[in-house]
Amino acid sequence: MKINKIYKMKKIIISFPFSIFHLFLIFFAVSCGSPQPVVDMHIPDIDVPDSLWTPTGDSQLDSLLQLASVAPQDTSLAQLYNEIGDIYESCDFELAKEYYLKLGSLSENLHWSEGYYAYAASYSNVLAREGFCDSALVIIQQAYDRAIRENDETWMAHMIFNKGNTYLIQQWYTSALECYFEALPVYENNKDIEKLAHLYYMMAQLYRDIYNIEKAIEYGEKSVALNNKDPFAYLALGLAYATAHNYEKANIYYEKALLLNETNYNDYLQGLLYYFIASSAFSSYDINKAEKYIHLALEINRPFGPPNYYSDLILLSKVEQVKGNSKEAEKHAKEALQIAIELETLEEQKYCYSILSELAIAKGNHLESIKYWEECDLVEIAIATNLTLHATEEMAVKYETAKKEFEIEQQKTIITNQNLQRIFLASGIVVCILMLVLLLFLLRLRTRRNSELAEMNLTKDKFFNIISHDLKNPAVAQRNALQVLVKNARTWNTDTLTDYYDELLKSAEGQVELLLNLLNWSQLQTGRIAYNPETFAISELSTNFSLIRNMAENKGIAFNIQMPVNAIITCDSKMLITIIRNLLVNAVKFTATGGRVTLDISPCNDGRDVASNVSTKYTVSISDTGVGMSELHLNTLFHLESAHSHPGTAGEQGTGLGLIICKELVEKLGSKLHVDSVEGVGSKFWFNV
Repeated sequence: MKINKIYKMKKIIISFPFSIFHLFLIFFAVSCGSPQPVVDMHIPDIDVPDSLWTPTGDSQLDSLLQLASVAPQDTSLAQLYNEIGDIYESCDFELAKEYYLKLGSLSENLHWSEGYYAYAASYSNVLAREGFCDSALVIIQQAYDRAIRENDETWMAHMIFNKGNTYLIQQWYTSALECYFEALPVYENNKDIEKLAHLYYMMAQLYRDIYNIEKAIEYGEKSVALNNKDPFAYLALGLAYATAHNYEKANIYYEKALLLNETNYNDYLQGLLYYFIASSAFSSYDINKAEKYIHLALEINRPFGPPNYYSDLILLSKVEQVKGNSKEAEKHAKEALQIAIELETLEEQKYCYSILSELAIAKGNHLESIKYWEECDLVEIAIATNLTLHATEEMAVKYETAKKEFEIEQQKTIITNQNLQRIFLASGIVVCILMLVLLLFLLRLRTRRNSELAEMNLTKDKFFNIISHDLKNPAVAQRNALQVLVKNARTWNTDTLTDYYDELLKSAEGQVELLLNLLNWSQLQTGRIAYNPETFAISELSTNFSLIRNMAENKGIAFNIQMPVNAIITCDSKMLITIIRNLLVNAVKFTATGGRVTLDISPCNDGRDVASNVSTKYTVSISDTGVGMSELHLNTLFHLESAHSHPGTAGEQGTGLGLIICKELVEKLGSKLHVDSVEGVGSKFWFNV
């Protein structure tokens, strides 16, 4: 779960309270504390086209996205939007907000109050977690006003509870407590056990933060009594006892929370529990246990990012300090300090400076110790200033709230309900249309970007596969052959050595072909092959294929070249030679001894100049009597994802890139590569130039 840097991290229990946990509980309670609209729905299992939704790899999420792609515009779809948003809230705030906005927009269009309240609760929760508490409070207040108009006491209580959670994030403890006590009677009268348990452990955390330990324990025990299957309730109670320095009892509740977490395992909660157990052990002078559990906590919390593990580093630094490992203690403290500075968490900066000062004294470096203490003093001043600002802001908000409420009451006497409804309805329609258009645009943009990324990944994977397999194997084979040669050079006769050299030469020629194909392919992918046309005689091409003729003759294959003697063409000669050479090599590779390979260049009937009756277009074809290809092979011949090497009739190897390179080069010449093939009969490739 991503925790925004504005939230305070959990704190070491030795000399200060933990605050990250109560923030985590706020997030958990806000997201779970508001009832979700329950709708009876039955949607058939329909295969949805990929163009309508993008698979994520999460089976639960993909199932919901698939349902949403075919659901009608009714409350069923709104419920799906809410569930999708809840899943995204644990990993991607932006996508979560996107689906909560869809929920709100659709609920407004349907005039469905339950969906609107669910949107307000969930969307304001995400805003608060991102640090936009003022915006969250505005949305909560709007939903609260609607609940008043509709005389919905339950949702009024939920909005008040959410407001209290937002105040707690802002550390406005008095205002938060007022909200909790206002919501409490409604939950008690409705006998809503789950929500009441959430409210109790939130109150336990609030009392713990203001050091009213008796009340913290009281409400923690109430939460456990109501829901003894909730590990968070046990953890809240354990923290209350830890703050009271009753570490033995705190550990009892930590252990119970650990056992309960095994049922519905939560990584983040597991990391918190390990951290708190380590802290209690350290405070009880059980250093070995503290060291064991803080390492377990670090192992779990590191993947969640620095904001979630730097307090673990602080505790580990204290453990190493007690064990006498000053260097390790200093390293962990400095790492934690750097994170605390980046996240602007003042309390943690103070603890790090304090530890570093103590370590400096232990080293006898008094000047460094004084420097750290001075930094610590500056941080304490900043903390005190922030506390004052928090109190001032809380009073200012209360004043502004009261003032606005008075102004609203005055406006209600002037503006009629009918006019307000018309204005809100018109505005809602416009906003919904704009949001839907924007969301459609964003979905299309994301789909296109995902397609491009998939193609890039495919190219990368193919390239790595070639390097790791097709390029490595010949090199290893050559090395092994040379080792055998060196070992037996003195004992083998001249004929044996000559045969062995011939085999090495063939292997080297195959590797050179592979490297040339890789080079050509990489240049094509990066756009470094430019089209440079020139005019030349077709007959000049024949001098470039003597090596291929030798390959064919050595394999016992007839090699024929048929081309007009005086024909002149204009194109990029290097590209044309590369295309023909690759196609000829491919033809020789897949033709057995006794077969035939033919290069034919002849005029096109539709390419003659009317005035001079001279052909201006020629057809280049390479045909063979080789193994041919099946229909399935032909359909995937030029697809990169299907490209792989097929051994030739004499065991020749390749990369599977040759034909793809030919196709792309032919297209650069402004033509198209065609192919006909019959399995067991042979193949023919041709194009116009």
